[in-house]
Amino acid sequence: MAHDPHAIRRERIERLLGECMAARGIDLWLVYTRESSRDPLGWDVGLDQVVARSAGLFSLRDGVLTRDAIVASYDTSPVEVSGIYQSVTPYRSEGITPHLEAAFARLAPRKVALDVSRDMPVADGLTHGMRLHLDEVLGPRLGEVAVSSEPLVVTFRCRKLPGELEALERAVLLTQDALRRVLTADVVRAGTTRELDVADFLVRATEAGGAKLSFCHVMVGPCRGHSEPTERVIQAGDLLRIDFGVFVDGYTSDIQRTAYVLSSGESGPPEAVARLFETTLRANRAGIDALRPGARGRDVDAKARAVFVEAGYEEYPHAAGHPIGLEVHELGPTLGPPWKERYGSSVDHLIEPGMVFAVEPMAYPEIPDCGGVVHLGLEEDVVVTPDGPRIIGTPQDELVLIPHP
Repeated sequence: MAHDPHAIRRERIERLLGECMAARGIDLWLVYTRESSRDPLGWDVGLDQVVARSAGLFSLRDGVLTRDAIVASYDTSPVEVSGIYQSVTPYRSEGITPHLEAAFARLAPRKVALDVSRDMPVADGLTHGMRLHLDEVLGPRLGEVAVSSEPLVVTFRCRKLPGELEALERAVLLTQDALRRVLTADVVRAGTTRELDVADFLVRATEAGGAKLSFCHVMVGPCRGHSEPTERVIQAGDLLRIDFGVFVDGYTSDIQRTAYVLSSGESGPPEAVARLFETTLRANRAGIDALRPGARGRDVDAKARAVFVEAGYEEYPHAAGHPIGLEVHELGPTLGPPWKERYGSSVDHLIEPGMVFAVEPMAYPEIPDCGGVVHLGLEEDVVVTPDGPRIIGTPQDELVLIPHP
């Protein structure tokens, strides 16, 4: 897919938005944003370069979607160039107020979706100040018809078009290839190679593949969460965990791989490590198998979580996975447990064809030989098809063993 963000944005709106609005009974989606605190969905609707207060109005009447923008006179050019809107109304000294009032009166919406969400940051782009201004402009009528856009934009943003899936797949394949090449004795030499050296290899591989780095976490020893690579030297007996992603045409992968660095005379990992990998692999595949249209995010997590619990491990303190796309943590169903104060409504959204997820359930046992409390990173990127899940590329099904030099 040649990278043409305008074409992708137009296609997404033309093919998906009206359908998503109709399914939820929404007749107006109002995106209201400005510089320095732009709505994360501003890119999707061509308002990602505006400076002054700007409104994107997407109205559905009798199955017909109309698209209108109201922006400052000096913001019109990039909005017009996007080709998303049928009309772009500029304002000057009078401000946006009279134009918004006129549009609202003309459209007379019965249900207005605003970008406010308790649980999903990407769907929570309407700032408090901008909401106050909308209330000043549109009065109490807005409060009577306003709803959260979360259910709408979850489906609109999380489902991927064929061209987007193509870019995601290229990103995943590049990521997997770089990880295969770095987790070898040619690159990782116990007692010599640092975490930073592994990261440098992955950065160079990303650049050589024509992609951009999304993130790169390299870690040995005890768990450090999402940690940057350090000067720490990798030793024999270490579990080497890598969490790595790249951008291709704006879409990011998210893959984790784990290797065990053999000590002299060892032919395999300690029993505790082997058991942890076997259980993690089963949990990963159980979660992936549950990733089917009509399931909820919480259903996927439950399947993966049960594998660890039945094997005697403590429950992991987070979700089993998340959507990926334009963001590493994309807007969409969280593959997590029903912990209201952690995930709220995000785990209750339905999984649909065209969504892409990173699946990464893991346990955190204490293995003294590997430095204490460790985890084993195994993360696959998965496309949901009408018939079920499809793992992108080649999944890890065996623990990588790096021989002693």
